[in-house]
Amino acid sequence: MAIIYSYPLDTNPTTADLLLGTSIASGKPTKTFSIQSLVGLVNAQPTTGTVTNVATANSTFIDVQGGPITGAGTITASLSAGGTPSNTTFLRGDNTWAPASSTGSAQISVLDEGLQITSDVDSINFTGSGVTTTTAGNDVTVSIPSAAGGVTSIIGGTAINASSATGNITVTNTGITQLTAGTNITLSGTTGSVTINASNNPGTVQSVIPGSGLQLDSGTNISNPSIGIDKVGSNNYILVGSSAAVPTVNDYIAFNQISSSDVKTTTFATIPIAALPLVSTYIDSGDADVVKNNTDTFTSTAKIINVITLTSAEYASIGTPDVNTLYILETTGGTGILLTLATTNSIISPDGTGTGTGYTLSGNLTGSTFTGVEGEPYSFTTIVTPDAGYYFSIPQGGMVASGTVPAAPASIVQTLTGLVQVTPTPVVTATLLVVTNIQGGPASAYTISGSITGSTTAGVAPYNYGGTFTTVISDPPSDTNYTWSVGPTIVQASGTINGSQTVVTTITGTLQLT
Repeated sequence: MAIIYSYPLDTNPTTADLLLGTSIASGKPTKTFSIQSLVGLVNAQPTTGTVTNVATANSTFIDVQGGPITGAGTITASLSAGGTPSNTTFLRGDNTWAPASSTGSAQISVLDEGLQITSDVDSINFTGSGVTTTTAGNDVTVSIPSAAGGVTSIIGGTAINASSATGNITVTNTGITQLTAGTNITLSGTTGSVTINASNNPGTVQSVIPGSGLQLDSGTNISNPSIGIDKVGSNNYILVGSSAAVPTVNDYIAFNQISSSDVKTTTFATIPIAALPLVSTYIDSGDADVVKNNTDTFTSTAKIINVITLTSAEYASIGTPDVNTLYILETTGGTGILLTLATTNSIISPDGTGTGTGYTLSGNLTGSTFTGVEGEPYSFTTIVTPDAGYYFSIPQGGMVASGTVPAAPASIVQTLTGLVQVTPTPVVTATLLVVTNIQGGPASAYTISGSITGSTTAGVAPYNYGGTFTTVISDPPSDTNYTWSVGPTIVQASGTINGSQTVVTTITGTLQLT
């Protein structure tokens, strides 16, 4: 058998290395065993392990003695606190035995509603009628009966909340907690009896709405509005105020005087002809070639107003001549020449050309005649009048045909011109403004729906917009803690307008906390 120490020494064995040994099995054969198998065998046996040494160490509150132990020994643990333990001392957080007091002494204070009675009580004695004490071991029970007729429970009222009816009760305010003075408002205080004063009364006007013939020049309907005369569109002051009438000489008309830039008035009777140059020209042209007798100052004979030229036979047939007419007799009369008016109607009307719709012709019409001698002046005048509801957008023309009588009968051609149209009926628009006067609560406590500010409706003037706007206001949601105590009352916008303008729906009411 080989001698074991004769083999080379391996100073770094591994658990996979093999050892030579004898098995206790039958025949006790010689076998090899891995070092790992031996380690597992040893660890599996009771009372065996790998611990070779147990050390001890102290903590903040515990002292440990007896270590280190390498084989067998006893470990003893004890409190490390300072001071003397007793039935009147307690272990403090700083690891010191001391009385139950923040000052380190056995002192207990007694207070009466926050005021200290003593800082070092020795005993407590309960006295008074009805106060009883009982003991059960070290437990003491003090019984104090309720006062007759005293408060037995607290129940929260409006805007007051009580956490419970009895026991430890917390009372809180769920309503108004603060008053803050706004614009033009002063408060005498914030608690107790508070007086609210308005330093400036803004009045009751909530909005200004321009009426017929007026317009909003600046600002808004509810803030610094400036109202002026509307001079354009369907709401201009002339159109909405129109009322057809025939003026008299004493009726007044307004005009802007250039020299003063002021509005002045005059009557139709006092308008000087110099102020109407076109009218003056028209009259002067009409008076041309007219015989005037404005220099006759004699009174011995009748004043001549009219002049007639005729033959002797014609004069004889008159019978009784007019004393105010001058008759000029010709010994031999000229040959009468017949002139006949032939009118071409080129007036454009809504349903075509020259049909006559929208206007009426009078005076000299087609077929009218004039008889005169050669060289004598003649004139045909046709009057063109627009019918009710119509107007001439292009003025009438060609109403007068005039000249001198030619040598032979002739047809006098006349052409009427112009454009007649239906008088426009303006379409006007009503624009809604919703004005609210809600007292006692915030705007968040309600919702306005349906017809709201800015809603519009339109129609032909005069337009009755009643029933076209329907504004609705909601009840406050339950989480707002508000309810209507008055109203709400809604006055829907209604009425008749002649021009486009803003109309108003008003909502009033009062909110209160639930």
